[in-house]
Amino acid sequence: MKRRIVFGISGLCLLMALCGCQMLGWQKVTYYKGLRIREDLLDRNSYNNKYKYGNPMPRVEYITIHNTANVGPAVNERTYLNNRRDNVYISFHFAVDEREAIQILPYDVNGWHAGDGQGKGNRASIGVEICRSRCTGKDEQLYRRAEENGVKLAAYLLKRFNLPLSALRKHQDWSGKNCPHRILDEKRWESFRQRVGEAMQE
Repeated sequence: MKRRIVFGISGLCLLMALCGCQMLGWQKVTYYKGLRIREDLLDRNSYNNKYKYGNPMPRVEYITIHNTANVGPAVNERTYLNNRRDNVYISFHFAVDEREAIQILPYDVNGWHAGDGQGKGNRASIGVEICRSRCTGKDEQLYRRAEENGVKLAAYLLKRFNLPLSALRKHQDWSGKNCPHRILDEKRWESFRQRVGEAMQE
């Protein structure tokens, strides 16, 4: 005789405890002002451990803003970085586009994104890549929406780590590179900062 197994709420909780969220294919998701912030960390393999996962970062002191300088969405940035095999130390914590922000490194390890070696840009800041920055013409709105989500993400991170607005930095501050190129070329860094400050207060 076949027996039918019925899970109640308590049974489902027990299954979750035994199997774990990762086995069920779930990811950590947070929302801030309508922005979905989804964790999808880089694979933990020997290559990524060497070239992408940095050293322990016990204290976050800054949030650093970048532009990706291409047209792809956040999921493409995560996939490309995860599969990259050119023996270059490069990584960042978040990619954000018009739909979502994807966290690809844990908060407690540094990324290689600021171009300042063992300086505080790499060793004490969270790297945020705002995607779609080469989108123009009919696709212009993709970048504008990605940047607005970048504002929300920066505000969320500053508040999460109890940092003042003065802790918001651009890639250029650490290495002199013209990045975030779209914001700098349009001379809107101060406007961007102001919008982040407003998003922190609302």
